[in-house]
Amino acid sequence: MNRDLKFARRAWIVALIAFLACFVPGLAGWDMMDIGFALIMLCGMVSLTALITALVFRSRGKQAEALLSGTGEFIVEWSIPPELWREILQLQCEEEKTMKMGLLRIVWFFCVLFGVGFIVFDPDAGIVVGVVMLLLMVMTGLLAKLTPGARMRRLGKAETRVRVGKKCVMLGDELHSWSMPGSWLRDVALEEEDGRSWLRVCYAFITRTGIQEENVLLPVPPSEIPKAKFAGEALAKVKRHEPPPLPGTV
Repeated sequence: MNRDLKFARRAWIVALIAFLACFVPGLAGWDMMDIGFALIMLCGMVSLTALITALVFRSRGKQAEALLSGTGEFIVEWSIPPELWREILQLQCEEEKTMKMGLLRIVWFFCVLFGVGFIVFDPDAGIVVGVVMLLLMVMTGLLAKLTPGARMRRLGKAETRVRVGKKCVMLGDELHSWSMPGSWLRDVALEEEDGRSWLRVCYAFITRTGIQEENVLLPVPPSEIPKAKFAGEALAKVKRHEPPPLPGTV
């Protein structure tokens, strides 16, 4: 199943509905200096956001489609026994939890800092800020705890197959791509531990807060190690340690 194209189609529908909703205030004769203008602005922003989302996921969906059909920059694919699939997913889930807990501690530190700071310097307004910071800590804590498990459950029901391309890989139905501007393949390595093997693919991308890394573990059964080595060698040719120049900056 091509999850990205499916998501892109849903985003197109939302963009169209929100765009059409922009004309409702005018057709209904609402006051454009009051609720009419506010609704147009809200629907316009929703439509624009959904449009950008649709374009991004359409591009990702085409990459996934090429991997699924074995065309384009496709390199290799292999199937994974269900037991090995579950073990590597569990390993990746634990890694993701550890990473998220590290980020969570940083977020909580600033929440406590701002919450206590406002209470000390402005007790009246500080109580409200403190409550907001507390709610933020609860929400981020729940997300950090539940997100890895939800991803593991979803992948546990997906096709136990790995597909590798020059600019993206697919773990089940989940696409990982480094083809967008500001993203690149940082490292690839075939690893082994306790008789289990996997191909670790590390890619990075530039965000508003700096460079963010993502690691994806592609399970490799013993019979498919030659394919994994071939994939690793092919990807090693395109990896880089520094971010590529952004379009228009060269």
